[in-house]
Amino acid sequence: MTTQQVVSKIQIQKVKIPKELLTLSPLEKPQVKNELDILNAYSLLFYKYKQCEIQINKIRELNED
Repeated sequence: MTTQQVVSKIQIQKVKIPKELLTLSPLEKPQVKNELDILNAYSLLFYKYKQCEIQINKIRELNED
């Protein structure tokens, strides 16, 4: 049995994405001395993750328009 794939439609979309949506500020290595520092580091990491998620969603919205 053989399987074939057929491409029926190709569409190219050009979308202007604002530079701020493509820019991520680097994460600095946390200085951890105690448990509170560990919690703060995880909190910052989660905050940065959510920022990325928001930017990705904004880019997706631009592609839908």
